Amino acid sequence: MQANILFCETTVFLVCMANATSSPQELALFQWKASLAIASSLSSWSPASNSTCCSWLGVTCDAAGHVVELSLPGAGLRGQLDAFDFAAFPKINKLNLSINSLVGAIPEKLWLSRSLQEIYLYDNHLKGTIASEIGNMTALQQLDLSLNQLEGELPATISSLQYLTYLDLDSNKFNGLVPMGIGNLTNLQFLYLSNNRFTGRLPPSVENMKLLKELSLCNNSLYGAVPPSVGNMTALQKLDLSNNQLEDELPETISSLQYLTYLELDSNNFNGLIPAGIGNLTNLQILVFSCNHFTGPIPRSIKNMRLLKGMNLFNNNLNGTIPWEIGNMTSLQQLDFRNNQLEGGIPVTISILRNLFYLALGTNKLSGNIPIDLGNRQPLSYHKAYADLFLLRVLVLNNNNLSGTLPSCIRNCPNLQSLRLSQNHVSGNISQVIGVHSNLTVLDVSENQFSGTLPPTLCSFTSLLILDLSNNNLSKLPSCWWNLQSLQFLDLSRNAFIGKLPTARNHLSSLKSLNLAYNYFHGEFPSVIQKSKNLIILNLGRNRYSSIIPSWLGVTNPRLRIIQLRSNMFHGNIPRKLSQLAYLQLLDLADNNLTGFIPTEFADLTSMRRRNTEQLVILVEYSTQYPYFDRVDINWKDHHEIFQRTVSLVTGIDLSSNFLTSEIPSGLSNLQGLKFLNLSRNHLFGTIPKYIGDLKFLESHDISWNQLAGTIPSSISNLMYLSSLNLSSNQLSGRIPKGNQLQTLDDPSIYANNSGLCGFP
Repeated sequence: MQANILFCETTVFLVCMANATSSPQELALFQWKASLAIASSLSSWSPASNSTCCSWLGVTCDAAGHVVELSLPGAGLRGQLDAFDFAAFPKINKLNLSINSLVGAIPEKLWLSRSLQEIYLYDNHLKGTIASEIGNMTALQQLDLSLNQLEGELPATISSLQYLTYLDLDSNKFNGLVPMGIGNLTNLQFLYLSNNRFTGRLPPSVENMKLLKELSLCNNSLYGAVPPSVGNMTALQKLDLSNNQLEDELPETISSLQYLTYLELDSNNFNGLIPAGIGNLTNLQILVFSCNHFTGPIPRSIKNMRLLKGMNLFNNNLNGTIPWEIGNMTSLQQLDFRNNQLEGGIPVTISILRNLFYLALGTNKLSGNIPIDLGNRQPLSYHKAYADLFLLRVLVLNNNNLSGTLPSCIRNCPNLQSLRLSQNHVSGNISQVIGVHSNLTVLDVSENQFSGTLPPTLCSFTSLLILDLSNNNLSKLPSCWWNLQSLQFLDLSRNAFIGKLPTARNHLSSLKSLNLAYNYFHGEFPSVIQKSKNLIILNLGRNRYSSIIPSWLGVTNPRLRIIQLRSNMFHGNIPRKLSQLAYLQLLDLADNNLTGFIPTEFADLTSMRRRNTEQLVILVEYSTQYPYFDRVDINWKDHHEIFQRTVSLVTGIDLSSNFLTSEIPSGLSNLQGLKFLNLSRNHLFGTIPKYIGDLKFLESHDISWNQLAGTIPSSISNLMYLSSLNLSSNQLSGRIPKGNQLQTLDDPSIYANNSGLCGFP
């Protein structure tokens, strides 16, 4: 309190001194400084000094002593502009207060300054609108208000600033239409309006901006077509209209922008053909047309784009073949044609692209062999010292119809970081894949025809985050596999692995998903799981494990969401401590030799007590290559189903085909998030829980082949989502409830072998 009083007294004293000794300019500057909450960098601004304000930090004067520039970027200032007396500086032509912590609105008196030529207020916390008086700033040449929180519509008067060459309003909250007269700014060379909330069409008047070099309108809500007159903007070097709602065909006139080096139109609704003359853009370095609805073939004219470094056409409906002329684009570094309808083979000429480090052709209809020298074509004057310059880092060919064996050059690519070949017909020994990949983070060759044993060299891939070898014919996991300390996803399912899972010496703290299903692993429950404390998904199903399920599973792995142990030979009781798993949404222990009771503590399974709607996307740390959607396969409504992007649907419990002997705990009715509950083929007795109808999201319920007695609770008619029901082969009696969703379940077999039942269906 005393410090604040002292500060105020000192400020009043200094202002009084300034009134007595300072010029109007110095007084105005000092009064503004006094209004700031933080201005420690302005210690030189003091009326006590013998110098004029022309020697103060950030102040520049002309020969007559008039302030012509105030430049304080990144000076750590915090406060407002309201106290700044702009009228005291009739000669000022440059104001730079960028990268500070200025708040509040831009005062209208700023826009009354006729002398200002340059204004830089970017990267502050300014709010409010731009006043229409801005149109009076006839000398203004450069205006940068980006990275603030300004809002409202742009005043039409901004189109009167005929000398303006640079306008940056990026990353604010402006809305409404882009002023129709924006094209009157015929001297404008740089226009950035991206990351706002602009709507409407692109004004046709932009064709008048013949000096414009860069135009960015990305991340708005613009709609309609790109006018053909855009071809008149012949000075354009950069055009970014991405992330809007623009539509219709792209005008052929865009091919006349011969100075264009950067063209980004992704994430819109463009359709039709890519302009045939796109190859006329011979200076283009970056081309991004991804996430649209383009159709037809890739124009062969691309062969002329020899300076192009990045070409992204993914997520369209392109068809035809990849032009062999692509080999002429010798500057290419990144090529992404994923998620189209391209067919035919991968052209061998793609191997000529020795600068290529990212090649993604996944999810197409490509066939044939992978080019034998892909990623390994060297210049004639090749020297070993330059090897790293010509090798791939990312190769994505998944979900095609590729066949043959993997080229040896892939095995010898030391810079390879991500290799995705899943869902093809590639064959050969797995050792062809496991090469000198010390930098590899993603290895996915699932759903192919690889065979053989995993070589010990796999254990040297210490940067590996994702290893998916599922759906092949592989056998034998090297005992050193626990060296993969960075591994987060391991899927070895549907192979021919046999024996015991090698134990781990170290904690596998990074492992999030472990899938060993459909193999021939045997022995006791793998102790390595106890060292995987961040495990979210565990699938040991359809193996030959024969032991008890350890109680520590519910304690040492608190993040588990999915546990699948079905079709093994696990025996003993179901551990009560599984109820401590607060995130558990799927528990599948079906088809084992489990005995005893269904733990009453299951009523406390937190995540099953509410409806789960979130998508199960487990982020891969330290990798941005692609999101990893884990797969879950279950018996769903009497048939086998694989869930991937919809794992949230599989909230449920399956304890079927065991030897459980108890009543069904009434507390299971508390698990209102359950989508399915299968307790069939056990030795359960007693009655169906009275409040079974509380499971309001239940879609599948099977308690057949038990020894349940009594009546079917009337509350079962409250299950409005129920589409699969089986109560057969029990000792139930009384009338079958009807009404609501039950009326659609009229197959008599679901109630069969219950001699005491009568009525519906």
